[in-house]
Amino acid sequence: MNFQGKAQQPCLYIAMLFVITILAVLIVPVKILAAAYIDTTPTTIRVALGINMSSVEFSVSEGNYELVDCLTQRVISTDLFKGKWVVAPAGSTNHQIFNNGQPLQGISSSLLLLRQVNNKGLNVFSFGQKKYRGNLLLENFQGKIHAINYLDIEQYLYGVVGSEMGFGAPEEAYKAQAVVSRTYARYHKQHPQLNYDLGVTTQWQVYGGYDSEISSGSVVKIAVDETFGQVIYYDQELIQAFFHSNSGGYSEACENVWSASLPYIQPVATPEDAVAIQVAPKLSWSAETYQWEKTYSKQELMKQLTQWNRTHPDNAVNVGELLGISVKRWAVDPQTKEVLANETDSGRVTQLDIKGTRGVMSFYRDTIRSVLGLRSTLFEVIGDSTVKIWNAFGSLDILNNTENLKAINVDGYITKLNGNSDKYYVLSAEGLKTIPKDFSAVTFKGKGYGHGLGMSQWGAWGMALRGAKHTEIIEHFYNQDKNDARLRIKAY
Repeated sequence: MNFQGKAQQPCLYIAMLFVITILAVLIVPVKILAAAYIDTTPTTIRVALGINMSSVEFSVSEGNYELVDCLTQRVISTDLFKGKWVVAPAGSTNHQIFNNGQPLQGISSSLLLLRQVNNKGLNVFSFGQKKYRGNLLLENFQGKIHAINYLDIEQYLYGVVGSEMGFGAPEEAYKAQAVVSRTYARYHKQHPQLNYDLGVTTQWQVYGGYDSEISSGSVVKIAVDETFGQVIYYDQELIQAFFHSNSGGYSEACENVWSASLPYIQPVATPEDAVAIQVAPKLSWSAETYQWEKTYSKQELMKQLTQWNRTHPDNAVNVGELLGISVKRWAVDPQTKEVLANETDSGRVTQLDIKGTRGVMSFYRDTIRSVLGLRSTLFEVIGDSTVKIWNAFGSLDILNNTENLKAINVDGYITKLNGNSDKYYVLSAEGLKTIPKDFSAVTFKGKGYGHGLGMSQWGAWGMALRGAKHTEIIEHFYNQDKNDARLRIKAY
């Protein structure tokens, strides 16, 4: 790939944007100064390596770079191999630059660019204890630094695919991840909401930079190169290529996890997810992506909810003393958004009710994972006090607290279960059991890891092991109707 001359473009367009912004400030609110920076190179992606930082440290590892003042096009330094460089805010708009602890004088720019001089060779810089390809833009934004990595999308994928799919996957699984991750990145480039396109964490897709490229080996680079430019379209538009670690055997419709309804994000069975258990001897953590358990004592559950309240004061749980937890799996109508009587196809939980002495607090869909710290919403709730009782309407009631439950005894009198004792007896299929009236522990027994939408990475791994090509994997996860010709995989 030839990127000769393209690295000069970010500063030129940013400088033009700055001049336009200065003129526009007379007629528009000042807050428009925070507008996104525009790069016209079609294959360039902007990745936020750090946001709202008090200072940044970088150095040049390989290749040829220069440090440029984007506003004046002044080259500040070309001798960047001399140790460490630190950039800190100077007020709310400018930067102060230090080389090996010594300040550089006469610098007053709000936009600095660590820019490649020769794009034909390998250029790598170090930032935050990791190495990255491409250019690095540093912006003083209201007294904090935003650090944005500008690089070609194919080079970006070298640092994504291995970080996301993991070590030892089959080649076709890496190819599927390359196409999905490229589509994900291209979609966000087309729909920017910030002055960058993507971040580096699982909130976006994991980007490990040049370090990940090296540790992943040649198989990832080959997968990216052999799928060069391939993205997924539906009805001539790039799809939102959601993916996750493991669907637990069945993915889910988008409206049952988030709010939007997408025709290409529909439930599909993926028994190949179970390959995570087979791989477990090599990767000890992998089995827990397919099936898992998490047990809370009542005190631990209260602590979990307290932590949630601390970080989510506007959606806090204030129900008094905990009495129990119950769930519903009702699906959502994709057109009307109304709750239906039938359950979700995968069996995922869509409503969590936390009951207490002062009322009930309900959470819905994917938020449930965050509230309880769970791997997925595909789970069962098992409390040591949980019982299921047929009611007068012929349906099962699930109870976690039976302190006030009454029964008719052999003499025909209505009485509390076993009087004032904190336990009572139940004759079940396993024989006579002692049940506490109030729960002391609750276990969430689940399957899968992640939101359950789109491609399951372990499912892709398993499909590739049985011989599926990357196109078959993608069509399985993003096209429930095999006769629907609106889904296409093609190079842009």
